[in-house]
Amino acid sequence: MTPSGDNGAAELLPHFKPIASWALFAGALILTFVALVNSSMLLGEDTTPPPAAKPQPLPFSHKLHTQFFKECQDCHEISSDGWTMSYPPEEKCMTCHATVAADRPAINKLAEYAAQKKPVPWVPIYRVPDFVYFSHRKHVQKAKLDCENCHGPVRERDVIVREKPISMAACISCHKEKGASTNCRTCHDAI
Repeated sequence: MTPSGDNGAAELLPHFKPIASWALFAGALILTFVALVNSSMLLGEDTTPPPAAKPQPLPFSHKLHTQFFKECQDCHEISSDGWTMSYPPEEKCMTCHATVAADRPAINKLAEYAAQKKPVPWVPIYRVPDFVYFSHRKHVQKAKLDCENCHGPVRERDVIVREKPISMAACISCHKEKGASTNCRTCHDAI
């Protein structure tokens, strides 16, 4: 019997210590990987809460204005290349606001932009990364999607915040639901 009273096991333990440490490390690594795979981190889900409303140069209520303009495209036209939707030209806004609420400070500021032929510097709420191929034309005209599919119930809002995720997981989920392609090159065009 050895002085420690373990019948020689202490003499063998030093040989197994590195293997045991490596096994523990490998096991922890595998568990961490499995946890990540099952988490939203690797799935690309947008789990962060929506950001607060971004300060805009002018107050604007979609809820108020959609009483007069029924379709999003009455004000937001698809650009000639199909990528973006435009903001309404200030002259269009002034068609009504030359007389409606013309004495309000925000409308005076709008009138200044129109007189100077400068666009209101609206702060975008939804913006996909540059490496993502996203065509409003394909989604609105070809797929016949309502704007609410991606932007939420904008017609009901006085202030716009991002209400829908614009993550890859959200897009893939929608494509699967609508029967659209989930091939990588559908949204990530070759460079």
